[in-house]
Amino acid sequence: MAADALKLEKWEDAFQHPVVSVRGMEKQLRVALQEKKEGLRALVGESYRDLLKTAERIIEMNDSIQRVESHLSQASKQCNYGSLQKKAANAVAMKENEDNKDRKNRVTAAELAVLSNCPVAISRTLTRDKSPLVAAKLYILARLLRRSVSEKIKSPFIISLERQLSNLRVTILRDLEHELCQLDADSSKILQCLGAYSLITSSSASDTFLYFQNLRLNAVISLLRQDTVSAETILEAIRLVNENLRLSTQLFPRRLSDTLTTLKIKPLFQEPAISDIMELNMAVHGNWISESIRKYTPWLKTDDLSNDSCKAEISSKLGTTLRAIFDGLEKAVKVVNKVESLVQIRHNILTASRGVMGRTSDLKSEDLNQSLSKIREIVNTRIREVLNGDIGAIGILGSELSTLLADNRTARKREPVSWTNMLSSFESAKGGRNLKAMVRAVNHSDQSGLRPIRLKHTKWVSNITSNYGHIKKMAEEKDWDPDNDDEDDDVDAPESLKEMNNKDTQSLLSTYSEGLLEGYRLLQTNLSTLVDGMRQGDEETESPQPIENACIALRFITLIRNTSPQHETTTIIDLTWFGKDITSRLYNFLANGVAKKALRGFGKDLSKRKWDSDVSFDTLWEGSPKLPIQPSPLVFKFLRALVQSMNEIGSDVWSRDAADTLKRSVAKSIWKELEESLALAEKQANKVSDLGTETKETVDDGETKEGDAKGEKAADTEQPPANPLKREQVLQTYFDATYLDNAFRTVGGRDVGGDDKNRESATVLSWEFVECTREKVSIGTDERERMSRSAEDYWRRTSLLLGVLDI
Repeated sequence: MAADALKLEKWEDAFQHPVVSVRGMEKQLRVALQEKKEGLRALVGESYRDLLKTAERIIEMNDSIQRVESHLSQASKQCNYGSLQKKAANAVAMKENEDNKDRKNRVTAAELAVLSNCPVAISRTLTRDKSPLVAAKLYILARLLRRSVSEKIKSPFIISLERQLSNLRVTILRDLEHELCQLDADSSKILQCLGAYSLITSSSASDTFLYFQNLRLNAVISLLRQDTVSAETILEAIRLVNENLRLSTQLFPRRLSDTLTTLKIKPLFQEPAISDIMELNMAVHGNWISESIRKYTPWLKTDDLSNDSCKAEISSKLGTTLRAIFDGLEKAVKVVNKVESLVQIRHNILTASRGVMGRTSDLKSEDLNQSLSKIREIVNTRIREVLNGDIGAIGILGSELSTLLADNRTARKREPVSWTNMLSSFESAKGGRNLKAMVRAVNHSDQSGLRPIRLKHTKWVSNITSNYGHIKKMAEEKDWDPDNDDEDDDVDAPESLKEMNNKDTQSLLSTYSEGLLEGYRLLQTNLSTLVDGMRQGDEETESPQPIENACIALRFITLIRNTSPQHETTTIIDLTWFGKDITSRLYNFLANGVAKKALRGFGKDLSKRKWDSDVSFDTLWEGSPKLPIQPSPLVFKFLRALVQSMNEIGSDVWSRDAADTLKRSVAKSIWKELEESLALAEKQANKVSDLGTETKETVDDGETKEGDAKGEKAADTEQPPANPLKREQVLQTYFDATYLDNAFRTVGGRDVGGDDKNRESATVLSWEFVECTREKVSIGTDERERMSRSAEDYWRRTSLLLGVLDI
């Protein structure tokens, strides 16, 4: 049986029993706890919140009872018979004292009391209420009170008040200047400030108008006389001018005259804004102030300002302001070196100047009529200066190229400038980053020293393209903002923004294109002078440096041609003409320099040929009759040496024109070597023939008369001279010449076809050789056709080995 859980003294005792007993005690405790909760709810209510609210209400009632008891106690103390009797006696005494005092002293005291509080009231009005007209009226009242009090009493306090009022006058005028120069001030605020100025200074309508115009002019001038004048400053100055024109049209002369007239209608003392000021306490002191002050009404001249005089003065001040703006604009754009910023400045200023332009019909001002044109001229002139500066930067490329070519260090490291076997097995580590760098370097010939020049040229072209695009966008800008048409109905600009943008865009782009063309022409002239100097100094030397310099110059020209400035799909300037004459001269220079070594070896090998002997490899001939099917070893050796020399300076140099120039030059040199070799062979054959004739004559001199008769008969039947050319040698040479014709065939030669005689005006070796040897050795037409086909077929099979020639 489970123990009674309610009789346990410690919770540890519960766990001395079995688990079943413990569970039973748990249920017993839960049931007891629930019963306790229900009993508690029956005593205190359904929820604790009701109990708490009841307690709070009891506390509040207790506090209220205590406060009521305290008030009743104080009321009983103050309302006793003795206190009431004392207060009544004091009231009677005061009444008697007031009636007995001198009224003059009371007036003086009231005026002094109001006067002493006027500085505080004026300061509060300027700082908290920000009402300059009320402050001006207070100042006029204080000035009247000071004059009245100073006539009655002399005191340092009065002098101190005069000093305070003088300082407050300066403060009020300074605040008026600040408010009148605000760009976003509305017309009612401006009229209040002008009325306040007229009150303080007793100015007429014309004087107040002139004050406003001078103040606005000085505000613009002070902006433009800063140490650093920016485009934002110019915009703010133009907005001030626009706002001044708007306000001048709305306020002068009618509304200003009406405002000043309103100030003369009612006495200042009767203004609610004055009588309601707490610091003055007019309810107490108002009745004691002098009658003259209470009835004071300002007298202002309001009819001395006409419409014509307003326009004349506005035009005069506007002309001075615009000239200052033009000068400031020139200073502002002088420090801007980006076309994009200048174009944006131009757009902002023209848009902001629209309000000025719309009033040219009302105001007669030459500066105003020409203001838009003047602004465009100033900004466009600066844009042209920046563009010319950017164009002139191309001269740096020519200077750097000259420095690169002048660097003739003999220990210069020879870097590969074309594709090598190393690139085909390049390790693609780090994601191929090194391979990409090598491919980029080879593709752009960076290893030849042109990398810095290429990078600068790329940046320069990008800048040129960007400038062109920014100018082009001028023509794409929208016209005057239609959202402001309702506000500027009176604005009728003489020319739309779209028209001005189109004119300026065409003018700037035309100037830009002409400047770019002139810059490239100047670069070409400097490059031509540089190449001429390079050729004159290095033409006779055997050093590889001249050829390397020529290659660098060619790569530079190619770089200029291939990266002409382009905007989107439009070519800004066509550079196909750039460096054509220089390129042809460099091609000739390269052709002579590169082929020199190979031609020297060819001439040396050709001098060893024996034209009157058999061909050593005629066993390789085929056909019936047998004809050669492959060129001589010396020909292949020559072509191999020539291609190797071409590859050494870089395959990127050998464009079609360069290769054709080389082919024409080499063909002429080869024919010259062949012609000299044929002439030498014929000369040697003639010497042998002459030597045989002389020997026979010497033998015949010792014979008898019968011999003389036989000698005469032999002389009568003299044998022809021996042929110095053997047919096999001629056939092999013809095949060699035909093979070389295929190798040296230029683009023009390929277009003509197989008719050698009708090819371009270059040396055709096979044709020249046939013409030269026709009288000595005859080659049949069928034989020539067979050898031509064989040579062409053999070149087709071997051209990949000499790939740089087959461009």
